[in-house]
Amino acid sequence: MEQKQKEIFQKKEFRYLLINILSSLLTDICKENDISQIKNNEKINPFISKIKNSITIKNYLGRLVKYTQAESSTLIAMLIYIDRLCEINNFIINSFNVYKIIFSSLVIAIKYNEEEYFGNKYLAKVGGLSLNEMNLLELIYLNLIDFNLYVSDEVFQTYYKNINSTINTIY
Repeated sequence: MEQKQKEIFQKKEFRYLLINILSSLLTDICKENDISQIKNNEKINPFISKIKNSITIKNYLGRLVKYTQAESSTLIAMLIYIDRLCEINNFIINSFNVYKIIFSSLVIAIKYNEEEYFGNKYLAKVGGLSLNEMNLLELIYLNLIDFNLYVSDEVFQTYYKNINSTINTIY
């Protein structure tokens, strides 16, 4: 990673812009998939909630980032993991599963990408899940993406450039 890129990642403003972009993207995906009424594969049921969450995706993601202290690079890895989940399993994100998908992918990204992180009990509390449910979702998610957590520099740079381009266009 270039020095300039490292400096950008360390700025809180960049992290907040990432939260805005990621939450906007996920909200749009949910709206589109909610309209089409596409049902998810039965094997992915643990991610489905019975009711829609009352907190916005932006506020939920903001809360997770605030209390986990997730780094900007981890948020990009989270997006890559969500894409992998969708690509490998033809997984459809909607309003009933997006929160557990966000949480699970962020927890996995934190554990893989960051040197220090909070324990599972704390992470579960921040995400609004029981410890058992968090552990189960993490294991299922890892299995669904074939434990493929490595992100090449090339893939990371592609996502970073697309996000940065979006930031420059919007802001």
